[in-house]
Amino acid sequence: MQRARANDVVVVYFAGHGSQAPDKNGDEADNSDETLMFHDARTGGVSDLRDDELHQMLARLHEKTRRITVILDSCNSGTATRGPKAGTVKARFFEPLTDDSSSPAGEGAGESAEGMATRALPGLVVFSAATDNNAALEQNGRGIFTDALLRVMAEVGERPLTYAQVSRMTPPLVSAESPQVPYFHGDLTGAVFGNQTRTRPIAWEVSKVEAGLEIAGPPLAGLGEGAEFRIYAGNVSGADTRDPDKAKATVVVVKSDDATGLNAGVEISAARSEESEIKRGDLAILVRPADAFITLKVRLRPSSEPGGIPAERLKKLTDLIEQDPEASMLTQLTAGPGDFELSLGTNNRLVLRGPENRPRNTYEKDQDVSRSLWQHARQRALLYLRGEGGKHLKDSETLRAELIPAPDARQNKCSRKGVWQQAEPNSQQVIPLCYAWNLKVTLADESPVPLLIGALILSTDGSIYSLPRDDSKVRLRPGESHTFKASGETFIGTPPLDVNDRVMVFGTQEKNPVSWGLFTQTAATRDTRGPARSGLHRALDRYLKPGTRGQVVLEEETVEDTAWTMSTVTMRVEANSRFLEVPAATTKPINIREYTIAGFDIRPYLPDDPGTALYRVLQKADWLAQAAGEDGFGYKQHAWDRRTDNENLQLGIDCSRSIWFAFTRAGLPYNRDDRYLTTALMVGDSTLMADEFDSCSDDPNLQLGDVLVYRDDDRGDGHVVMVIDPARRIAWGSHGWDGSPKVLPVKPDKGVEYQKIKFKSDWQRWDRKTMMRKACWRYRTFVVEANSARGLPGLNALEDVCLPRKNCGR
Repeated sequence: MQRARANDVVVVYFAGHGSQAPDKNGDEADNSDETLMFHDARTGGVSDLRDDELHQMLARLHEKTRRITVILDSCNSGTATRGPKAGTVKARFFEPLTDDSSSPAGEGAGESAEGMATRALPGLVVFSAATDNNAALEQNGRGIFTDALLRVMAEVGERPLTYAQVSRMTPPLVSAESPQVPYFHGDLTGAVFGNQTRTRPIAWEVSKVEAGLEIAGPPLAGLGEGAEFRIYAGNVSGADTRDPDKAKATVVVVKSDDATGLNAGVEISAARSEESEIKRGDLAILVRPADAFITLKVRLRPSSEPGGIPAERLKKLTDLIEQDPEASMLTQLTAGPGDFELSLGTNNRLVLRGPENRPRNTYEKDQDVSRSLWQHARQRALLYLRGEGGKHLKDSETLRAELIPAPDARQNKCSRKGVWQQAEPNSQQVIPLCYAWNLKVTLADESPVPLLIGALILSTDGSIYSLPRDDSKVRLRPGESHTFKASGETFIGTPPLDVNDRVMVFGTQEKNPVSWGLFTQTAATRDTRGPARSGLHRALDRYLKPGTRGQVVLEEETVEDTAWTMSTVTMRVEANSRFLEVPAATTKPINIREYTIAGFDIRPYLPDDPGTALYRVLQKADWLAQAAGEDGFGYKQHAWDRRTDNENLQLGIDCSRSIWFAFTRAGLPYNRDDRYLTTALMVGDSTLMADEFDSCSDDPNLQLGDVLVYRDDDRGDGHVVMVIDPARRIAWGSHGWDGSPKVLPVKPDKGVEYQKIKFKSDWQRWDRKTMMRKACWRYRTFVVEANSARGLPGLNALEDVCLPRKNCGR
């Protein structure tokens, strides 16, 4: 702040742990400040840096200059994937402070990184590695978000790189390694760091040409054996380094210095005979990462762990995978950390879970596993692809891709609850469950040439679909659009849910066609040797087959000779889509508190095994909610002294009684006497809740099924809810509609309901400021069954959810 002068460019970059601390100035709705932890935090009286303090410093800087960029590779959420014991990554999060003696900061932003100060400080740009409820992850000591930013920002084009371009090109690279979702906020129209003059990319250079080629440069994500570089003349313009037609040769790394990562030995895999020889000082541009970066690590859960695979079956499964020529190239089996994990589910079937710990596939036969792993690994490889558009074709800009709803005639009754909200081109589209959709592609007016377009749809279950389906050639002139809607080109939003799928759209020049359908096939059915296959097609084929780069006879291989570009669209299938968000046309600020979610569908949260405790409790809770939704049972506290449950329910049921009812009527022990407990009896050292539940009050990561108890010490009343979806702040056990009926018209409901809460993820208060959380209880049986994977949400309940002939799975 002291060094900054008027209109200076200021960049604040932090990579490390984030956390939380108790709010001291009342500006946080969840009563917690987000913090950054420096190397000496929480030692010798040094506290974390609070978001309020950071906001104040940024405000002082803003008085001198508006050109401020803040990059945070940290998180305020501790929700990691499967954890360090079973995953290859760890979250950059540390336990919240419980006792902080630092002085309260002045009035601050009162927001997370998603909204940090950007409205109050015009011109400020904030890049955050992860949104709320979403962990920022690191791998091998390197931030996944930072590595992706480095790859994107290293490039130079004909025009200065903008923040908006970075925000579009970074997420696909992040998604290749983790499920985290980066956040970009503020004025994204400007050039990155205000740099209008940079003409040279951050690149490696040829450092040795005698007795073997060597290249050297700064630490580089993606470097390793099999990494592919293009060699350009040392005086070439920055934009030309994205044009394969300007390259002298393609080289493959055969030996890298793993100790420093600063140099590597390479061999030429393709060259232009008419070009001048490779010289010291020539630029080396990474075009495709090392084999190790696209290899999928798969953990086979051992029999010694709950849900583990018996040793004999594990051995047979290992043999099946290692003997498969496709799967063995792209996957690495491990008993240690893995990106994906195979374990036993219900009916002795194998279940594959992804990095986000959600089931991706359930297998009827063990023989199906190897091909499925190959498909998942191939998707990972494709996510690393980057276009080479030269001066005029820009990734995520030249091609504008959007997912649009299919015509009403192609929709079915199972999609009727969904609400489609159209997203901007090249951005994430939420697909309501069972909604039919099509892909629309527009070629920008600025494109200097027509392009052939194709697309690959990367589904969460590992499947890859190509467009056009008949492998025809779709040619777009600048300004033209095409919607893929021929036979087989309309898709439906089906499970798995809440996992990001990618649609990759490609544009190639007419003399460089690619049969995208071949990349959905196995190697045995692909033939890229004939003259009809373009240089790009052959290179992409090798890219999907680790260990084969550089093994092509030079006389048969040439450098790719035309520019090409790509754009990506992220899609996520949601049940209970969008709830009741404020209409886009609304201009006045609205104070929406907790509100009822009408027609909520509990099926996405049910385990596959109907015998598990969680399944039984959720089913009983849902029965109460659905009955209330039909005005069956009101919300009322009473003595519960009638002869039958039905007679008592006709009088009503309240929140604490509902929790007791769900457990006991599901046939599960609630406490030593199955005694009903008021909220006042649910807190304290002697509470009977401790009979069957463990305290989760000190755990910042709430879980499905947790019971939260709130008390208002001023009024002497309380409230209790069960957590359903920690990330989306959905709970069960509250009642009625208490939002703004003028803006969001919903009929009041009198019963026990599912509700979404406004405030942030730590759930420290409910409804009013004085209703504070006093206890968190986690049912022990839920934990035991979750550890064996039996008690985690599965896919069986949604198996037929989009089939009208099966009553939409009900």
